[in-house]
This record gives sequence, structure tokens and C-alpha cells, in this order.
Amino acid sequence: MPASSIRRHLQATSLLAVLAGYVVLLGVNRELSGRLRYDRHVAQAEAAREVLERLAPADVDTPAELQELLSELATPTWMVWLQPQRAKGPPLLLPVGPLFEDYSATHPLIAAAAKELLQSSRPHEFELAGRSYFTSAIPIRLAGQPYQLRFVQDFSLQHAQEQQLQLLLIAVAGMTALFTSALLRLVIHRGLMPLEVFSESLKGMTSTSLSTERLSLKGQPQELRPIGTAFNDLLDRLSEAWEHQRTFVNGVSHELRTPITLISGYSRRLLRHRDQLSTADQEQLQLVAEESDSMGRLVNDLLEIARDDAGRLQLECRQLDPYAVLSDLFSRLQASSNGRLRLLPAPVGYAEVSADPERLSQCLTNLVENASKYSPPASPIELCLSSDAEVVVLHVIDHGPGVPAEERQQIFERFRRGSTTGGVSGHGIGLAVVKTLMERMGGSVAVVDAPAGGADFQLRLPAVLTASSEPRPSRNESLRRWFSAG
Repeated sequence: MPASSIRRHLQATSLLAVLAGYVVLLGVNRELSGRLRYDRHVAQAEAAREVLERLAPADVDTPAELQELLSELATPTWMVWLQPQRAKGPPLLLPVGPLFEDYSATHPLIAAAAKELLQSSRPHEFELAGRSYFTSAIPIRLAGQPYQLRFVQDFSLQHAQEQQLQLLLIAVAGMTALFTSALLRLVIHRGLMPLEVFSESLKGMTSTSLSTERLSLKGQPQELRPIGTAFNDLLDRLSEAWEHQRTFVNGVSHELRTPITLISGYSRRLLRHRDQLSTADQEQLQLVAEESDSMGRLVNDLLEIARDDAGRLQLECRQLDPYAVLSDLFSRLQASSNGRLRLLPAPVGYAEVSADPERLSQCLTNLVENASKYSPPASPIELCLSSDAEVVVLHVIDHGPGVPAEERQQIFERFRRGSTTGGVSGHGIGLAVVKTLMERMGGSVAVVDAPAGGADFQLRLPAVLTASSEPRPSRNESLRRWFSAG
């Protein structure tokens, strides 16, 4: 589920609240209009009854006189008539005159009103032929006779005006909602601006600035100050922990280099007199030499990480022949690879690169050691070079299980290992150092599937088209620097 946006959530919630307010307003306006019609109808009906009772003489005994009185009360939009309550009483009494000559008991409006009044005599609305009417009935007694005074009010014009007003209100509500949405966007943007300032401040923080950079609380809203204070306290603790870790790694790495160098040197010296040793002693000394070399590379990797974290990683980049670096690496590691290491021919017309030769050799050594551990013992490890006009790629190709696509980024992070490592021991540092050194030299590292199966680790550097006459250090110089102090 994608993460939600506070800005969008606030905009949507505020806009929905505004629209809900308009809906309530329209509903209240509609209800008030209906209630006003009801009250007006009731008041007009009561007034008509009072007038009729006041004007009708007590001894009236002819329907004609009552019809004359009804004619004075009725209009084309306010129809009034009398319905006798006794079955043997006079017939339905309707107003008389030119305006009402078409009205009779069978008139559609009178018949429809009579049908509605059978259900309820209270004021209520009904529709007839596309027009809107209010009808009601109240009891009245004239000349000793009980009647039901009935009313039908035509409010079609008023209803149409109310509908037009409703449509106008809806249109105004829509335009106001758009204006409110634009205004809310500006208001919310300004309200969330302190969070954006916090975010930009956090983006600029690195491991080297943990001890110096802090979030500024000056001018910040009251709600954000506790967050800023807590985060600054967290930065203080992280800075202290980071400094302790960096000091520990740097100190321990320096302290380990000397005994590891001595162990490696003495074991190699003893191996030069292997003729005087038994086969078991030779194997044990060879194992000590190999493990001390591996430990030396691990300590060197830790030192590189510590230097990079402290901002003291120094590179001596110069223009060099990348295939010469591969050849030198092949010569140095061939004896210890049990014949597995293979150097493929150089391509025609490849470009040179700008890099630190010792650090580039260190990256290649880490990749070769990694390939030898995670591929079958008898399978070859191939070194080759490819080049185009922009990029030179140094390849270390193995024939192991390869690296799953979803893990090809995480294996270059510190202390992270892939799922195909099996039970092979490792520290998760070598590839992280390769990535760090390549990035500091302006290049990158990647892993893809090898054409014949396995993994193809690639060191990519920008191509340099100009030639360089600077001599390349010898193998002995490389070895001395490898075990020299940081």
C-alpha cells in the first residue's frame, strides 16, 4: 500500500468538509423552504375560515349565498370550496363566477385533491400534470350545518423559483469549492513549509556532519519544536556512538596490522625452508600464511571504511593502462589460485582510465577472493577487459550460483550478504569497500549474470582518451603498500 501524503490528506479532508457544509446548507435551505410553504398555507387557511365565519350570516340557508362568499375568498391559485359532512346535506359547494365556471366535482384538480384528503386532511403536497399543489381541509360550521372547508394552493411558480435558487446555490457552491481548494492548497503549503525545511535539513546531513549540524528551532511552529528538540538529541547520541565506533575500528585495525604482518612474514619465511619441514607442517604453515593474508585484507578493508567515514580517504589517481592492472593482478594471484585464475586477451583499441592503481588492484583482489569462495573449487575465474568510447569495464567472472536480481544492490552494502552464500564464512565488508573505492575514483561497481552462468562483477570507469607516460609501480611496491600503516 503506497504511503499517503499529509498535504493531499489535508486538502482532501478540508475540501470534503467544505462540500459537506454546502450539502448541509442546501438541505437546510430546502427544509426551511418547505416549512415556510407549510406555515403560509396553514395561516392562509385559518384566515379564510375566520373570514368565512365572520361574513356568513347565521340564518343563511341557500347554497348560492355560500358560493358567493367562497368566490370572494378563492383565486385561480387558491381554490376554496365546502364539502358537506352529512350524507343528505347539500352537494359540493364551489365558488361561482367567470374564473371558476370550469370547476365542478369532477374537475381533475378537485377530484385529485379529494383523493389526497381521504388519506390526510393535514396540509401536504402533491403533483398533478407537472404542477405542484398544497392541499388541506379544516372543519367549519355555517348556519348550523357542519362542513369541511377544503383548500388547494398552486405553488408551482414558487417551487420553480426555489429549484432555480437551489441550482444557483449548487453552482455557487461548486465555484466556491474550487476557490476554497486553491486557497487551501496555498494555506496548507505554507503550513507544511516548516516540515519541508526540516526535510531539506535532514537531506544535507551525513556521517561527517553528525557532530556539527542540528535542526534550527528558531521561528518554528510550537507543534514542531518538541520534534526538533527530540531529533537534535538523537543526533547527539548518534554522533557520540558514531565517533566511538569510528575510533574503535580505526584503533583496532591499526593495532592488528602489525601482528598480522609479522605472522604473514614469518610464515612465508618458514615456507621458504619447506624442505626441512614435514608435509603436515608445510600444510599448516601454508594455511597460516593464507589466513594471515585474508586477515590482512580484512583489516585493510576496515581501515578503508574508517578513513572514508572520517573523510580522510586519500587516493592517488593517475592515468593508467587497465589491462596492465589485470595482468599484474593475474601474476600476483595465479600461484595461490590453484590454476583457477585465467586472464583473457585484451580487446583491440581499448581506452585508458584515471584511477588509483593500488586501490583498483585492491578492488579486483576482493572480487577474485569473493569469486573463489562462492564458486565451485574446480571452476575457473576469468579476468577480462571491455571498452567503448565512454566506459572501460574490468570483469571478474565466476561460474558459481550467481546473484539474484533482487539482491544485486544490497550485497554492496556493509555487512550484507546474499542468499546464495550458503555456509561459506564472510564478513560482508569486501564488496562494500569495492563500492566505496570505485565511487571515490569516479566509477561504479555492478554485478550481472555471466554468459555461461555465474556472476559477472564489473568495475566501471570513465574512459580517458589521452595517453600517460607516468610509470606504473612494481609488484613489490604494491605489496609493501598493501601491508603498510594507514
